[in-house]
Amino acid sequence: MKSLLFVCALLLQDPAKAPAPARFEGTLAQGLKRVEQLATAAQKDEALALSEQLLSAFGSRARPAIEYARGVVQAGVKEREPAGESFQHARADGAGALRLASIYNLGALALEGAEECYQKLPEVSGKQPPAAAAPGKAPPGPDALAEARKGYLAARERFVERLRAQWNDADTRADVELVQRRLKRLDEIEKKRKEEEQKKQKQQQDSKNDKDPKDKQDPKDKDKQDPDPKKDDAQDKDKQPDQQPAQDPKDKDKQDPKKPEDHKPDEQKPGEQQKPQPKDAQDPQLSKEEMTRLLDKLQQLEEQAAKLRAQIHKARRVAVKKDW
Repeated sequence: MKSLLFVCALLLQDPAKAPAPARFEGTLAQGLKRVEQLATAAQKDEALALSEQLLSAFGSRARPAIEYARGVVQAGVKEREPAGESFQHARADGAGALRLASIYNLGALALEGAEECYQKLPEVSGKQPPAAAAPGKAPPGPDALAEARKGYLAARERFVERLRAQWNDADTRADVELVQRRLKRLDEIEKKRKEEEQKKQKQQQDSKNDKDPKDKQDPKDKDKQDPDPKKDDAQDKDKQPDQQPAQDPKDKDKQDPKKPEDHKPDEQKPGEQQKPQPKDAQDPQLSKEEMTRLLDKLQQLEEQAAKLRAQIHKARRVAVKKDW
């Protein structure tokens, strides 16, 4: 029984079921150099497998350098999250130049992701923004502006940490300046978006306010506000009395006293009897000269009356236009 249990224990510990990576034959520097070469040749799987061999061969004392090499391989194929984890291990366990390089690479990864989001902004790319999702459907994706700001802030945090250790590093300082410019640009874009949204809402509200009074306007008020000038002119013509101009007393004095129009019989007053006309009275006869003067005078009066009617009609039309 004891021999059987011993055999089972050996089987459970048999490394054949979980083969360990082959041991690297060479120094750590040679192994790291080989990992770099494989990464440059885009042989990611081979490079990662070699890094595991190095860990098995050299143990925890070489872990920071091997994690850094692994991070370089993963960053080369745009695997930012695994690369970030590898650089974090190198930053935490490493020292000196290895630690500083790991800090900088963490900032570079964050900056690279922020730049991709920044280039997706409609204000930067010039493309139309994506349409809003229909009700009940998933949104098109996270806001590129918010994601870009998040990435820039993370990158700035790592770059500032790097400058605290070595303030005159040119690459880090240039990256910090780029991050600052990008954050300022994002603030401008966000401010402009808010202003445009407020302006759009105000225009919609003004349009709604302008539309409501027109819809609720009383038809009677509309008729009062929009009179028809042609209709008023027609009414003025219908209501225009045929008035004769008042006769000037001077013209009356110039008339011939012998004309029958100036010698009309007196109107009968109430209670009075009309005086009998003499039987032998005869209608006076007008001479040719008197008849000509009478016709000329009537023509003159008719022209004056026409002028007066025209003036009255014109005055009424002007009054209508001013009221409208």
